Amino acid sequence: MLQAAARMAGGQWPYRDFWWNYGPGQPLVLGALWKAFGPSLLSWRILRVGLDATVAVLAWALVRRQSPGWLALLAWAAVAAAMAWPTGPGANPAAVALVLWALLVVRRSGVVAGALCGLAALFRPELGAAGALAVALAGGGVAAIVAAAIAGVVLWAPFLAVAPGDVEHDMAGFLRVQHLQRLPLPLDYDGPVDPNKVLEFYFPLVLLGGSALWLVRRRALWLAPLIAAGVLYLLGRPDEFHLAPLSVILAIALALAAARERSRAWRIALVAALALVAVHGLERRIGQALHPPALAAVPAPVADGVKTSPADARAMRAVLARVHALTRPGAPIFVAPPRFDRVRLGDPLLYVLAGRPNPTRYDVMQPGVVTTADVQREMIGDLARARPRLLVRWRDRRALATEPNGSGRSSGVRLLDDWLRAHYGAPQRFGPYVLLRARRTG
Repeated sequence: MLQAAARMAGGQWPYRDFWWNYGPGQPLVLGALWKAFGPSLLSWRILRVGLDATVAVLAWALVRRQSPGWLALLAWAAVAAAMAWPTGPGANPAAVALVLWALLVVRRSGVVAGALCGLAALFRPELGAAGALAVALAGGGVAAIVAAAIAGVVLWAPFLAVAPGDVEHDMAGFLRVQHLQRLPLPLDYDGPVDPNKVLEFYFPLVLLGGSALWLVRRRALWLAPLIAAGVLYLLGRPDEFHLAPLSVILAIALALAAARERSRAWRIALVAALALVAVHGLERRIGQALHPPALAAVPAPVADGVKTSPADARAMRAVLARVHALTRPGAPIFVAPPRFDRVRLGDPLLYVLAGRPNPTRYDVMQPGVVTTADVQREMIGDLARARPRLLVRWRDRRALATEPNGSGRSSGVRLLDDWLRAHYGAPQRFGPYVLLRARRTG
């Protein structure tokens, strides 16, 4: 996301100038921050904290107007904790904040509520669409859907006009290979007998169970489109990075259902489910407060004090020093995963920290995209033209790990790996980074 922001701040368009399978809203906002305040990792951290707090307050406001104060406070705690971890510069917080704002103002203006959902669609199209349906059911009616559609079309129009085929190719094309990254639901726990660890492992199932409980009681059904979107998002990849949207909406739904529930037993069940959502997030935050991890500053001017693990900082300091010593500012480098026939993820953040551009269109390393012959030939052509002096292989354990899905299987396409092996050598190892220099030719 930050590398995309750097590209947009430099005048590039997503989809046309670089491969991008997300909405353009988040890198557009981050790129504007970079233009206004200069390149910085700190600016998006400040923005993220503000968005997290905003989402929690909006959730409290939605619940408080129909519920007792203690129930609204419990929902606030659940949402605040859900938003607080894991942190990252992704688009979910902005989209969720806009949708909750729309739900809060729909009684006053369905048109304004719909327009906010259209804006949310610039960040996460599926959340914007689900939000438009939710505000329509909450009282906005057809006017809200029309307003959302108009706002969405107007906001997406520049990107569609600049690169209509590329938008479809990147976003719809990625949906056709997204199954390669799906994960199964967590069912077989084999860790220590620790209630916190057990809850963490089974939390996706807790969210799905809470959604079923809410549905059975049929309260605040106007939230159904957002619950459905959150469930589908979670089922696609039930890991810690896909919990927040459903956690937030479900916390609101459970609180509203409990406030309207007449049966004491069902009310207790709904509050218990809400409490589990709160406990999951709060336990993480309390654990981090009581046992803070060792941290060291990221050794790059753009970091502005943002920290990472000491080992990561040492490795970054060493590899960035070599990159700066061997390349001039603005000269391209190429950051690659361990191999291109089997890809889990890459490290585009190194481009941001080094202040060096990527000569290819592909910052995000997605299986089914960079593992294909056509894309690898395209990348070889870009690298042959740009002739970057340095190649950095990111051999982090996260990149080397395999998952029980299609990303763990080789595509059999090794064109780019063979080309890189023929054109780069003299490796130097700096922690997880392996730096290689271009071979002399002629």
